[in-house]
Amino acid sequence: MRRQLLTAAAVIVLAATATACNGDGTDPAADASASADKSPAAQGNGGQGGGQDKGQGQDKGQGQDKGQGGDAHAVGGKLTLKGKKAGEQLDVTLKGFADPAHSDNKFNKPSAGKRFVAAQFELVNTGTVAYSDSPSSGAKVIDEQGQSFTQTMGGVTEGPKFPVTVNLAQGAKALGWVVFSVPEGSKTAKVQFTMDGGFANETGEWTLKK
Repeated sequence: MRRQLLTAAAVIVLAATATACNGDGTDPAADASASADKSPAAQGNGGQGGGQDKGQGQDKGQGQDKGQGGDAHAVGGKLTLKGKKAGEQLDVTLKGFADPAHSDNKFNKPSAGKRFVAAQFELVNTGTVAYSDSPSSGAKVIDEQGQSFTQTMGGVTEGPKFPVTVNLAQGAKALGWVVFSVPEGSKTAKVQFTMDGGFANETGEWTLKK
């Protein structure tokens, strides 16, 4: 009887020990916790592309309206130009070009071997300050050989010229012709306009149809 009791006790002790050690001497809960700690942290997008603004790129043709053939640098095209002073800005449109242009005064004819041509500009003050200028002084015609011609005196039947001085409040506009005298055989190629009587840093240029 005594031997049977001892054997039973031994069996109970061994069973308890096996349960506590789970057969390998590790705690299941602790093992699970350790495995969780070793898992890689979530990567997400890792800030992929962070700090990079793609933006919109340059707005080619910004402030430009298309003229002939869908070109802002053709007759009918509008270009935005800045003056020398802060806040000075004009939308300049080459509205028309007459070649030849016709004198409105029989006493004011082109010199021998010359002819009149004329460019019509529309100026709109889109700046933040009032603008005063002599627009005709800032206009040029360039021929295919690269020769440039400035304004000449006299009017044309195509329409009224700009006055000597044009004063434009914000949002105001002016329309007028500028007359040029060019050689009879010269082929006009381009028209240019520069604010501040031709002394501003930006020049608008329009190409004439051949």
